[in-house]
Amino acid sequence: MDHLLTIPEELFLLTVNDLTGRRAFLRSKKFDILLAAAILMDLALHNRIDTDLDFVIPDRPEPTGHRLLDSALEQIRKTTERQKINWWLINLADKGARFREILVSGLVEKGLLKLEREHVFLGFASNKYPILIHDQEVIEVKTRIKALIFNNDLPDFRDVVIISVAWHGGLLDLILSGEEIQKHRNRIEQLARMDLIGQAVSKSMQEATRSIVLVMRAKDVLGFRSPEEKLEELVEELKALMHIEQDKDMPEWLRKGTEQYLKTLEFIRETGTNEIVFNSKNGLYALKAGANIGKTF
Repeated sequence: MDHLLTIPEELFLLTVNDLTGRRAFLRSKKFDILLAAAILMDLALHNRIDTDLDFVIPDRPEPTGHRLLDSALEQIRKTTERQKINWWLINLADKGARFREILVSGLVEKGLLKLEREHVFLGFASNKYPILIHDQEVIEVKTRIKALIFNNDLPDFRDVVIISVAWHGGLLDLILSGEEIQKHRNRIEQLARMDLIGQAVSKSMQEATRSIVLVMRAKDVLGFRSPEEKLEELVEELKALMHIEQDKDMPEWLRKGTEQYLKTLEFIRETGTNEIVFNSKNGLYALKAGANIGKTF
């Protein structure tokens, strides 16, 4: 178990474009769910917790020596009543801002990242964000995961865990093309099913993600973030998902300076969320996850 990087850290590196250093999902509550799942799985591999199909069960109490994992382990140890996996995913994801800070801090200490102040939408200065220094580890984890998916080698359970979280959390789109995913879908699903703990956490992760999205929408409607901030976050996530480096290559509805971009901003302002999709053929905006609201601009 003596690895340079934790599973949460390697999962984060999957979201980094090794050419541009762009990060996907870092500021997203959806990433917090994936981070919580990775933490639970890493604790399981360290034999600090166990699970049945529903519950997290504390096992060995001693720290792992990894600050991020031990922060979560301490919370689990202090909880007297046994809780379901879904409960822990939401509970840990609720502390996502703190865990993300610990995660980034650990990668800075290991020399993989540096912190710089970025200027975001409308010129407002954000807090400091991580910038990739060396791409070797990013390339290594992506190459390792790709190789495992593309061949029939017996996997390390650590990689099974990463693939399980990445598959159920939609992160494989960042390293594989749509054609590659379809071609190797059976292999991916086979790997994702190989670990019982992974199956249980992944099932709960999907349920927790739906719950988090509903909470996010409620908070967005109440005005916790500006429409401009929500749109900027959506643009950054889709840039990474679509492997786009420059704003000019974004689709029109997400490209700054276009009339359609302003309509996208207006739709986000009206609905209160950036969990949206756009059909360029009919000009229809809609909410994700089967929402029954839509509007043509």
